[in-house]
This record gives sequence, structure tokens and C-alpha cells, in this order.
Amino acid sequence: MWPLHALVAMACFASMQLVFRHTTRGGLTPAAVLFYVFGFGWLFYLLHILTVRTPLALTPSRGGLLFLAGLFAYIGNLYAVRAVAEAPNPGYAMALVGLQALVVTLVSVALFGATISWMKIAGVVLCLAGASLLVTR
Repeated sequence: MWPLHALVAMACFASMQLVFRHTTRGGLTPAAVLFYVFGFGWLFYLLHILTVRTPLALTPSRGGLLFLAGLFAYIGNLYAVRAVAEAPNPGYAMALVGLQALVVTLVSVALFGATISWMKIAGVVLCLAGASLLVTR
């Protein structure tokens, strides 16, 4: 089921990036765009949690990790929207941001014992090569 979830996420994130480009070209700053997006997103999550009755138990260590994730999300999203707003084509910026897959893939092997094959490493290298071609002049 995870490939379907990933495809839905891809379609939504791609649409979101196009909305970001449109709204920043219309005069909103990246910080303002994200303020509204996360504000509306917060409401959607609140409705989701209330509807499905999701438990929100949080330990101090998980709370600290989620705080850190929130900080990374704040910085990463701010710079991603800035890149989308400034790039000649927003897809170029997203290709570079998408290199997070390389980092997550390699670090997951070390941190979580995830498996990786030579074929998957070749795929990651090809992604890196493709992104490199996008940023050359």
C-alpha cells in the first residue's frame, strides 16, 4: 500500500509547489505563504484527530524529537518555498530538494539497519546526476 500513499503524496506535494510559485509571484512572501498553509493544515489535522479519535500521548523524548522535526520543517519549508519562488522553473528547485531521498536512503542504512542493494544505489546516483544537470547553466 505504501506506493499508493507515496503517489498520492507526490501529486499533492507537486500541486502544493505550484500553488507556492503562483502565490509568491502574486506578492506573498514565502513566510506568509507558509503561515497560511500551516495554519490551514493545523485545522485539517485537528479535524482528522477529532474525527478518528487519534491518541496524542507524548513522552518527553518523543516530544523533543518532534520539536526538532518541527524546527527542521520550519527551516526546510521556508528555504524550499524561497527556492521555488526564485528558480527559473520551480521543478528545478524541487529536484534539488528531492535529493533528500539520497540522504534519507543512506542514513537509514546506518541508523535503522535498512537494506540497500547495488541497483538501488545506482538509482540514487542517477537521481543525483539528474539533479546536477538541472542546476548547470
